[in-house]
Amino acid sequence: MKALISGAGIAGLATGIALRQAGHEVEIFERMPELREVGAGLMIWPNGARSLHALGVEIDAVTVQHMSVCTWRGRQVSDYPLESVAARFGFAPVFVHRVDLQAALVKRFGTEGLHFDAVVAGFKQGGDEVEVAMRDGTAAAGDLLVGADGLRSPVRRQLLEDGDPIYLESTIWRGVVDSQEIPLPPGSGFNWVGRGSEFVAFPLLHDRIYWSGVTKQPRGEKPGPNGHKGDLLLFFKDWGQPIPALVAATEDAAILRNDMYDRPPARRWSEGRVTLVGDAAHPMTPNAGQGACQALEDAVALADSIKRASKLTEAFGLYEDRRRRRANRLVTMARQATRATQLESPLLCTLRDGFAGLMPSWLFLRILDSYLGGTQ
Repeated sequence: MKALISGAGIAGLATGIALRQAGHEVEIFERMPELREVGAGLMIWPNGARSLHALGVEIDAVTVQHMSVCTWRGRQVSDYPLESVAARFGFAPVFVHRVDLQAALVKRFGTEGLHFDAVVAGFKQGGDEVEVAMRDGTAAAGDLLVGADGLRSPVRRQLLEDGDPIYLESTIWRGVVDSQEIPLPPGSGFNWVGRGSEFVAFPLLHDRIYWSGVTKQPRGEKPGPNGHKGDLLLFFKDWGQPIPALVAATEDAAILRNDMYDRPPARRWSEGRVTLVGDAAHPMTPNAGQGACQALEDAVALADSIKRASKLTEAFGLYEDRRRRRANRLVTMARQATRATQLESPLLCTLRDGFAGLMPSWLFLRILDSYLGGTQ
């Protein structure tokens, strides 16, 4: 069977690896002319690590030992030791740069069948094949098409006809800096939460720190006269260290800015010979730390479902039964977490922080069980 995949991000590459491991021919079409050396830091939880293991993908990463939640002034609200997670779920959580993860996936998939500067504009289905049309006028045909083309997926737009994603009234800035001048405790991640804003930082390999800052902003807001860096130094000027220092150490040109979007959970991901994976199926905010992990789970589950079923429609039905409810639940959890960080009322923020500080370790582990202990 020949599979066509739109998108060479984490979801597309992982799906290509999984399908090729199952014995299928795979072609991946990526709209960018090359894989760009940009992207965010990621936390790969045990469910994502389990999927990478199934794909035969090895990554160099920083093992997570602690996650701390603090107020915007730096007072620690809660601290979650994660040393026991590996024993509980089989794999340790790790911090990794998206670029490094993508490079490991490309290494595993190889260059054969990977096409760049190939923009999938649409598709049409026949009785025994699906054909994708490229923006340059060329076409390709296969037995199935997987939309792994992200939040604004052209494949999803045609398949589900559900319009544009929803703006969540917040904007995220991201950067990576040298950690030698701004040390963080080894293996420790931090989440500072304020009124309508939050800031995250954690270590990466090679003496680097990834950071992200989120504030409530109008959609499409342009940077001020001093650029993104100047805006962030203003937004976070009164926050505790190392937040201002992290921003100050980052070149303005190296700061990425994106408005935050998601979509309501979809009731279906497939039709005929076409299905969706990753952000094309279930885009979620970064607050649950599960976007990449869920994309990796999709890849493994889709390939296994095709292996188990005698017909493609049956395979897609099995895939959705295994994945849709689980992924959609995390979409909802992530959005709820985003709303919690968007609170601006001093009273509600105090209650939020107090609840986080009172959460017992057994409840924290039970929450982890709900999305780390499930099957793909």
